[in-house]
Amino acid sequence: MKHPPPVLEALARHYERRLAGRTGEFNRDVLLDVEDLLHDAGAVEGDSRAVAEQQLREAEQAGILKLEPLHKRDRASLHQVRFSPAAEACLFDFLGRSSPKSVRDALARQFADAAAHEMLARWREGWKAWCERMRAAALAGKSVEPFDRHPSADNEKLLALLPRLLAWEGESLVRFTSCVLCGDSKTLESLATSDRDGVFRDKLRGKLGRLLEAVTNGQISTLDDLNILPNPRFALVHGPLKLRLDNEWLDLGRLHGAFRLAETDIERAERLVTSAQRCLTVENETSFHELAKLQSGDLLIQTSYPGSGTLTLLSRLPTKMGFWHFGDCDEAGFDIFRVLGERSGRAFRPLHMQAGRIPFEQEALGRPTLKHWPFYD
Repeated sequence: MKHPPPVLEALARHYERRLAGRTGEFNRDVLLDVEDLLHDAGAVEGDSRAVAEQQLREAEQAGILKLEPLHKRDRASLHQVRFSPAAEACLFDFLGRSSPKSVRDALARQFADAAAHEMLARWREGWKAWCERMRAAALAGKSVEPFDRHPSADNEKLLALLPRLLAWEGESLVRFTSCVLCGDSKTLESLATSDRDGVFRDKLRGKLGRLLEAVTNGQISTLDDLNILPNPRFALVHGPLKLRLDNEWLDLGRLHGAFRLAETDIERAERLVTSAQRCLTVENETSFHELAKLQSGDLLIQTSYPGSGTLTLLSRLPTKMGFWHFGDCDEAGFDIFRVLGERSGRAFRPLHMQAGRIPFEQEALGRPTLKHWPFYD
């Protein structure tokens, strides 16, 4: 099969970028400078230019376009190409490519077909309405983010995944859920990773979060809301802490090492008491374990952006305690400090966090030099 003329490929690319090509809406022909087309086709001079100009004339004879000379009496001097959007199908058929309209139609069919996917009754009406909005946007050439603008296999997979996610029952880790629903342990993580910084924040959001929020009218906005978790819900703790469970006291303060306390146990504890006067949250686990070795008598909790286990524990601690946070001195470190205070409702104060400190990592302070508060000279 002969390769399509480069100059007509250039015409197609120019047309696809124009409003008529993107949306199908037009009230006039598209005018393109011949020199621009020849430049994009790599046929500015010599034999390649002569061939390209001949190809344009042949396309005019085939009814694909019209050529306008610089001067009416000088038909040999080409100036502009007049292309009617009504000839779109003819041009793209000649090039052996799908036309922009056929791409929009196929993309719209993906959303129309998705409306028939089995969906929980709770979400069915919202799902159908969302699919219709996306179908209309595809036909109009509007944004369908985060979907591809062409009818891809990835679109099909994502559209099939959303109803299955909304039907997920029980609490499971994200990689297990991903294996069950996607056949791969990392697919859900990649779809749910935060677009802003490329890492998990306090909840799994990203592409999936935006879609779930749109389909459920804001009732579900993260995988966390579906009990699909990046990690088990627990708090990593060290220090004097007692829980009364089933009418018996569990003294965790007797442990020399750190312990992981499940959120379910924090919630079901009849009482929770501590002799500590201060609660110190520590961003990095490495520094947390160094501080835990000191047996200082302060209650230590390791957390970056706080998960539900950490927040549940903080909510049950005595309000008279002093709450401090020890984190990195970069933008993320201070953002964690802010979020921690906002989500816990506790009046956190920063410890050893000076803006602009270089290096900013808390580990840069080295090993604690003091056994007791504030641990560093």
